Amino acid sequence: MVGSTRLPSRFTRRWALMALSAAGSQIVSGVALAQGARRTARIVVPFTAGSGSDSAARFFGEKLGPLIDQSVIVENKPGGNGLITIQAVKSAPPDGSTILLGNISLMAINPVVLKNPGYDPLGDFQPLSGLYRGPAIYCVPLESPYKTLEDLVVASRKTPVAMGNYSQGYQLAVDYLAKLASAKFVHVPYKGQAPLMADLMGNQVEAALLDFGGAVTTLKANKLRPLAITSDARHPAFPNVPTVRESGFGEYVHYSWVGLFVRRETPVQLTERMTEALQQILKTPDAQKFADSISGELMPLRPAEMRQFVTAEYERFRKVAAAAGIVPQ
Repeated sequence: MVGSTRLPSRFTRRWALMALSAAGSQIVSGVALAQGARRTARIVVPFTAGSGSDSAARFFGEKLGPLIDQSVIVENKPGGNGLITIQAVKSAPPDGSTILLGNISLMAINPVVLKNPGYDPLGDFQPLSGLYRGPAIYCVPLESPYKTLEDLVVASRKTPVAMGNYSQGYQLAVDYLAKLASAKFVHVPYKGQAPLMADLMGNQVEAALLDFGGAVTTLKANKLRPLAITSDARHPAFPNVPTVRESGFGEYVHYSWVGLFVRRETPVQLTERMTEALQQILKTPDAQKFADSISGELMPLRPAEMRQFVTAEYERFRKVAAAAGIVPQ
């Protein structure tokens, strides 16, 4: 080629090796920087490991991580009516790396029953997405004289029935039924569903409102008598168990529910990215299998819909508490 100078082959090979080495170094540095930039997000859960909500956090967290290019871990902070969890998320930077697993108790009931909860569910937090909901079920011992929910209600009008429950949410749900049915129940508090079911099977308490997903195995083993389920339709696993509405209490529907939230100040581009990822997950067969495994239903509410839903739930419980004479403590 005119005007060109051909380099000796040994220089050509040396230059090529140097170029490859430099390129390799740049690639390695780029990977290292990318790995260093990869953040870890945490989902903070107000319950112990192994609970239904904890299982949900782990399932959705595992699916969410790859879609937002972050490792997602679950951090359990039980106790204090969920206030420990709330404060952990409120005090974290609003950068999307700390996510609240919010449920019916934290987002709709605490503000009703606690005098100074120290937070505003929708003033301090931004919904990312609803995840799932699950009904409850009214049950009695197998030896109970009550065959239907109506039997239980009619009897309670004469002599108050001892009703076991293990959460303020279920207490309000029972008060809701009492209001609609002019029934009279004496609340018997428990620390969890397991001891409550044990006492119910042992005839130590007359009736109970139980989490349906947590009671399915016991019910299938025919160790308790289900009277009515709180969902808006019968459950396919128990087609002979009527809903509370079918039992003559037309307005009554109650679900426990779970969603993900972040601090309200979190940048929109981050919240939108997580919302879209969660919506994508909720459409998968794996998500449906998870919901089926806990006898629940997927609740793919987007942020605006979730905000309206939480507001409606708060208003519902506020009215029930007022009617039942419950004073915030």
